[in-house]
Order: sequence, then structure tokens, then C-alpha cells
Amino acid sequence: MKIIPPVMKIVPTFLAGFFLFAFAGSSAYAQPVGDIVALVENHYSGVQDLTAKVLQKNFLKAVGRTQKFEGTLWIKKPGKLRIDYTNGQVILVDGKSALFYSRKSEQMIKKAFADVQQMNIPVAFLLGAAHIRDDFDVFQPNPKSPRFLELLPRKPGAAMKKLLLTADENGRIAALTIFDKSGNTTEITLSGVNEGVVLDNKQFSFKAPKGTEVIEE
Repeated sequence: MKIIPPVMKIVPTFLAGFFLFAFAGSSAYAQPVGDIVALVENHYSGVQDLTAKVLQKNFLKAVGRTQKFEGTLWIKKPGKLRIDYTNGQVILVDGKSALFYSRKSEQMIKKAFADVQQMNIPVAFLLGAAHIRDDFDVFQPNPKSPRFLELLPRKPGAAMKKLLLTADENGRIAALTIFDKSGNTTEITLSGVNEGVVLDNKQFSFKAPKGTEVIEE
């Protein structure tokens, strides 16, 4: 009777375990772009309002300069958004119009719009994050980072050229990078996000200080 050395029994078992581990790891690692988009959409379909801290960096191509802003964001569905920046600027969207106030210039601009995608307000993307596939073609630039997505708007009137987003394992968006058609770039990082905070509609009203120049477009 031929005796098989113990090592011959161990090696195949080890290799089988190795390949099983490798196969399981790769299948869990490769997440199709459709699954990631659904994860993000499902998350935001259940979010009615939120607050967050915003770190924003704007690269202006014409002057080759980057500006840095910090502020607080409030969002309430449907269609309400407000950002108060630490430098005295305020952006407010009420679903029908957008207000842009600057304390430094003592000026407020009011713009009406039919579609929020036509407005150059990067964080306004979050208002429609539950319906990404309705408005964007979505790609996965790096399969090794499956929750990093590239979005190309389908509507020709959109202000942005493309958008990059990074989501966490729950589908919550942590960062956005928006490229507009003039070559400018806006990077946004969200922190301290609180969802389901039941915001009052009064949060989305703004009265400019006396003496402010008001321009309607």
C-alpha cells in the first residue's frame, strides 16, 4: 500500500482555501455601477431633510486661482436649499427661484428657474440624488473604487459638464466635484451630516439687510 506524505494532503487543502478566499473577495469587491447608483438613490429617497458642514473649493480657470469657502448647508424636500457661508454670502433656493446674497458687495441677486440643473449651484445636486438615473449617464472610472462615480448630465441646458461623487457604504454622498462648461471646478466635502432633522420652512426664507441692492434676473 502506497502511503501519501502528509504534506500532499495539506497543500491541496491550503490551495482550495486560498482560491475560495480570493474568489469570495473579488466578488464582494466588484460592485456593478448600477448597484452603487441604486444604493445612493435608495438612501436619498428616504431622506426628507438634512444639515451639514460644507468645505468648498472653487478653481477659477480664467484667473488660475482657487478660492476656499466654509459654510452650513440645510436641505428640505421638495426643492428647498440654503447655504450660509462664513464670509457672509448666502445662497437660498425655494423651489422656484434662487437668491444669491453678498454681505461684502451689499447686493442680492434673485433668479427664477424652471429646472435646478440650469442653476450653477453645485450642492443643489443633492436635491435630486434620489433620481440620478433620470438625469445622468453614470460611469465607474475606477473599478477598484466602486463608490466613486462619474455623472454626465443628459439635459443640454445643464450648467455642469460632468460631476464626480464619492459615496460611503450606506449610499450617503461624502464629496462632490463639479466641472462646468467654462473649465471651472468646484470641490465640495460634506461633514457632520444630520438627516431627518425636521427643518422648519422659515429656515428657507431670507430678508436682505436694509440698503442692499436687489437685482432680479
